[in-house]
Amino acid sequence: MPDSLKDRVKAAAGADEPQPDHQPVTDLAVNDSARQWLLRRETYFTDALPRHVDRAHFMAVAQARMEDLKNCTPASIHTALLACARFGLEPDGRQAAIVPYSGVATFQPMYEGYIELMYRHPRVDSVHFGWVRENDAWDYTPTEPSPRDFYHKPRVDLTDEERGKVILAYAFAWIDGRRSQVIILNRSQAEGIRNKFSKAYKKAESNGKRDSAWHTDFDAMWAKSAVLRLRKVVPTSTELAELIQHDDDLDDAHTVPPVIRGTVISRDDQPGDGEHPAAAASWPAAAQPGSGARDAEGGEEQ
Repeated sequence: MPDSLKDRVKAAAGADEPQPDHQPVTDLAVNDSARQWLLRRETYFTDALPRHVDRAHFMAVAQARMEDLKNCTPASIHTALLACARFGLEPDGRQAAIVPYSGVATFQPMYEGYIELMYRHPRVDSVHFGWVRENDAWDYTPTEPSPRDFYHKPRVDLTDEERGKVILAYAFAWIDGRRSQVIILNRSQAEGIRNKFSKAYKKAESNGKRDSAWHTDFDAMWAKSAVLRLRKVVPTSTELAELIQHDDDLDDAHTVPPVIRGTVISRDDQPGDGEHPAAAASWPAAAQPGSGARDAEGGEEQ
């Protein structure tokens, strides 16, 4: 698409623009400063949110994540939170996660985030995901008409351990009152998707770090792979297509976050000419504990 938001963001950022130095948050004063930094830039994120998302709740969830990101650069936190806001996904670890990779806060959409975006399409009535365990009652006969082709009844009187290990992930949608094809993915198939398509996994294997999402949370990636296969049978919105593309870009970049499509700059806090907002981000200076002085905002204004 000519002159897309992605192109405009890249042009504003500049191809060779240096990133700010790593600035860890290590004490109470700086933790407080990090929260002040977030609140100072609130309009960056709330302006990017879809109308149906509660702004106060989104900011509360974002603020709760700041402690986990204390060793990440402010620029990467800004970019990751902006991605969450752009897609209207909360960084709560269920719809989306912000994962620190070597000091870089990285936006990672989760399977519930994909379900949320699918559900927003006016033709989609609901989207369902589930796990089948060894001792569950289930059957899949693809030659039967929907909805008789698939059956799953978990044993609610048993614990997950008593139900046995997970053997299948499945997902389906109800579209215009009719159930879609059921997507079924076993562990071996998930491993095949990982081995064939994930560049981040291959890099983490080759360098010995084993820190890709497939290494650290296999089940979450297994679930996301099953839900992603639904995109072939559900109506696809531009928003969903962009999230899938972002996920692909993220994996291609080997866990380095790509430029976020649809970047929104706050009306009240504009960066200088030609300056990308994420590139200018820095923590404000912190007062010494017990000094009685208020935190002073430092760094370039955004």
